[in-house]
Amino acid sequence: MIDRFTYEIAPVFVLMEQLTLKKMREMIGWSNGEGDGLFSPGGAISNMYSVMIARYKYFPEVKTKGMSAAPRLVLFTSEHSHYSIKKAGAALGFGTENVILLSTDERGRVIPADLEAKIIDAKQKGYVPLFVNATAGSTVYGAFDPINEIADICEKYNMWLHVDGAWGGGLLMSRKHRHKLSGVE
Repeated sequence: MIDRFTYEIAPVFVLMEQLTLKKMREMIGWSNGEGDGLFSPGGAISNMYSVMIARYKYFPEVKTKGMSAAPRLVLFTSEHSHYSIKKAGAALGFGTENVILLSTDERGRVIPADLEAKIIDAKQKGYVPLFVNATAGSTVYGAFDPINEIADICEKYNMWLHVDGAWGGGLLMSRKHRHKLSGVE
């Protein structure tokens, strides 16, 4: 993994990472290579990074004061999502009880109405919905969650949306199948 925080020590590697990621974004058709990214050693760490980044975006004081600076935050993910989302909840101090599992249809895709109902329920309990993990190619069924619908819900409730594309993200390179990731941008 390239350590982006040490430009002074490894400027060539930092620049290589930035240029490579920009080229990848251009290859998938994002205008002018717009966007952000980083390399990680694998999907589990990528998922943990996403939870951590969401927490710091919405509650930056957690970085210096710890989790006591935040309200009770909850994360949402498919009942068929990768185990690393629950693991991230535990490792980052949210607690596994605050990782709420979402129901899926017969093809293993998250049911957006269930997500919204569980967000409303969490808010009524005084919790703060922070993060939704959508899956692009689940490990159980190879399912692709309805990203556009989930994105609309996240926007409505001002939540972070992460798309775990460890299995299916490569379809962004396919003209025939890239529609399965519609909404990831």
